[in-house]
Amino acid sequence: MGGYAGKILYIDLTSGNIESKPLDSKFARAYIGGLGFSTRIYLDLIKDKPEFDALSADNPFVLMTGPLTGMKMDAVARWTLGTKSPLTGLWGDSNIGGYFGAELKFAGYDGMVVTGETDKPTCIYIDDDTVRLRDANKYWGMDAYTANDEIIADYKGESRKSGQVLTIGPAGENLVRFASLINKKGHAAGRTGVGAVWGAKKLKAIFVRGTGKLEAAHPDKLKNLREELKEVYDGNITIEALRAFGTASHMDVGIISGDVPMKNWQKTEWDLFDEIGPVVYSEKILTGKKTCHACGVACKREAEVKEGPFKFEKGPGPEYETIGTFGTMCLNSSIESIGKANEICNRYGMDTITCGATIAFAIECFDNELITEKDTDGLKLTWGNSEAIVAMAEKIGKQEGFGAILSKGSAAAAKHIGGNASDFLTTVKGLEAPMHDPRSAHGYGLAYAVSPRGACHNASLNYALEGGMMYLPEFDDELGEITGMSSAGKAKINIISQDFGMFFSSCAVFCNLGASILNATQAVDMVNHVTGFNYTLEELMKLGKKIWYIKRGLSNLFGDRAKDDKLPKRLMTPMETGPTEGSVPDMDLMLKEFYELRGLNDDGVPKKEILERLGLSGLAQLLHHRP
Repeated sequence: MGGYAGKILYIDLTSGNIESKPLDSKFARAYIGGLGFSTRIYLDLIKDKPEFDALSADNPFVLMTGPLTGMKMDAVARWTLGTKSPLTGLWGDSNIGGYFGAELKFAGYDGMVVTGETDKPTCIYIDDDTVRLRDANKYWGMDAYTANDEIIADYKGESRKSGQVLTIGPAGENLVRFASLINKKGHAAGRTGVGAVWGAKKLKAIFVRGTGKLEAAHPDKLKNLREELKEVYDGNITIEALRAFGTASHMDVGIISGDVPMKNWQKTEWDLFDEIGPVVYSEKILTGKKTCHACGVACKREAEVKEGPFKFEKGPGPEYETIGTFGTMCLNSSIESIGKANEICNRYGMDTITCGATIAFAIECFDNELITEKDTDGLKLTWGNSEAIVAMAEKIGKQEGFGAILSKGSAAAAKHIGGNASDFLTTVKGLEAPMHDPRSAHGYGLAYAVSPRGACHNASLNYALEGGMMYLPEFDDELGEITGMSSAGKAKINIISQDFGMFFSSCAVFCNLGASILNATQAVDMVNHVTGFNYTLEELMKLGKKIWYIKRGLSNLFGDRAKDDKLPKRLMTPMETGPTEGSVPDMDLMLKEFYELRGLNDDGVPKKEILERLGLSGLAQLLHHRP
């Protein structure tokens, strides 16, 4: 069983009990890794008591790597986290790259299961076989950058090797509902509020240091595949764009198709767009490139603003989604202020998508006089007001003034504000949509609507396939010709994207960016060469399907129903001009086809016979025989 470290840590913060359990090979083969492990373990933990608050001690937290995490290859540094979301109240997961996952594998663990809570700030300390809970009172209140540096410095003398830190910032401590976890300052598990779950548990950080090595089951076959892929990577236009401009390269691509939301999803054209594009980004704030463990793509950016109101020290630069939410969504043409907002979110530990989108929502409320300067602590939340946007981001992190209202996300803020504020929402199931417009590619709309965690372009591979970033010739006959501004056939495309995506980016765990140039055969071969499991593509599609139903079932257990599988009014309003003029997804058509193909009942719950056929009779019992 190559690739795996072979153990999973179970830590009960309430009792202080720490246990290391061997990874069963049958379990590993059946659930692959990542969210496959997380969803199965989580379901088993909560099945006897599925009703609890996300911020209570009853909410487990499951951190899992994939069989490829830590291997010396491009685009496989990612790993996953899963828990009940304090933002949506549904199943919540986050996918993150960086270095922590690899280090955890080197220490001998494929993942961690954290339960209970403690009454004082705590750090989980892992140094190979040494695992213990340590006092973290010193670090409580520190931002994620400072905590990272202080913890590494304090533990440095205990070994010749440094380690990796995964930490929350003040936003997690203050229970901001979209708080994130941060590794090495610029790698964020941003979505669904996983950081707030840590804050409620008083878990400040996990430090890990490992000296072990990972071995592939078939190293010679893997070596040959890597040589083959080297030729695939060299000169590939997607990879070259990521290397040259990082994820910001999508700004220039997305504007052509109308994919980039502007003015809180009211526009797809803007005269000042180029002021925050990749060229100006490079000219004004870029200082260098960064990467994740062993990845040669190097799509991460480093940035700095040396003077002025948006001054910040050299550190992680904003990604495409951050430029969208704090830039185009707010009609903010200052790339310096976007860099500053990004730094605030990273230091406080906040999801830049939800934070920026919530501020854009608040600006529209201000524009429509639903709120005034009296409500916003004197800040003029007007379109393009860079200073106010940055100031509000910090207020949210501090839970200060109107920031405390916005810290619960835009859906909760709309209820507080009242009036027609809900008309301005861009949320699905309480999660703010990412910066990709379903009016430009209708399948995105279905992907957002049926995603178990809410609006998400990474919950499946639909964005990569329909957007043209990924090509899987193995599915040509089933996928057919993909036309963006058409709703026909998008249910089938979504299902293929979900089933293969669960294997590819949620369990294996490949990076949706750096590994997007792989075809299905290459991805399956890589996993087989590493694990030795000899999967077929057909088998992995079945496993992906099973894991998708577990994810869907978890959200169903937490209250998700058919009424929640819909897009907000704003995303269903056609544009009068621009690339997507007059285009809106036919949600009724796509949902009808999707429900039939997936075997969902009228409530949006998987039918009993579907679950039983997949070997999920326990989940079927929970969903269909509860009082």
